Amino acid sequence: MKKKLLALMSAAMLAVATVTTAFAAPSPSTSGVASGIHSATDKDGNAVNVTVTSSSDASFTEQEKKAVEDIKNLETVKNLMGSAYVSGMQVADIKDVSVPEGTQFPVTITFNVAGVTAGSKVAVLHYDTQKGAWEVVNCKAGDGTITATFTSLSPVAFVVQKTSTPGQGTNGKTSPKTGEPLTLALAGLAVCAGAAGMGISAKKRNKA
Repeated sequence: MKKKLLALMSAAMLAVATVTTAFAAPSPSTSGVASGIHSATDKDGNAVNVTVTSSSDASFTEQEKKAVEDIKNLETVKNLMGSAYVSGMQVADIKDVSVPEGTQFPVTITFNVAGVTAGSKVAVLHYDTQKGAWEVVNCKAGDGTITATFTSLSPVAFVVQKTSTPGQGTNGKTSPKTGEPLTLALAGLAVCAGAAGMGISAKKRNKA
């Protein structure tokens, strides 16, 4: 009987530990960090070599430096995007993007962007040094990519909704629904209570 009780208690503890891990796990989120170039073509469809430099290492002009600092302000992004802004969006990354002199614009670039899926809400902003203002660039999200078309290049900001796709984790599997961890926890506690009850009953029978 002692061996059976010990086995039941071990199973109960394992169930509770599993539930605790699931309950404590953070919700998956989109990082939105641009890590490189997937592909790039000029107006004639010819491949283009694109150089991408992080904003911290870029040789920005004083004008561009001020623009980069301004776009980090969420209110600036909201005002620029207007009705296209979606709750939860924020500037996830800023890069200095350039192509070789003589490249024929417009240039279409597909960036590798961690965590983005085809259903992600994204935007690409470009600072036009001639106009001295940020502009919203036509773009499209893909699985791990964002594609945008530019008529000129300089600082580029990636705006991403920093939430996971509803019901989906970062690996594409369905995430547990709200309340499931609690239900599992209650089930684990019930197992513990049952095991404890059996132990008490066993003791009573032994005394009898």
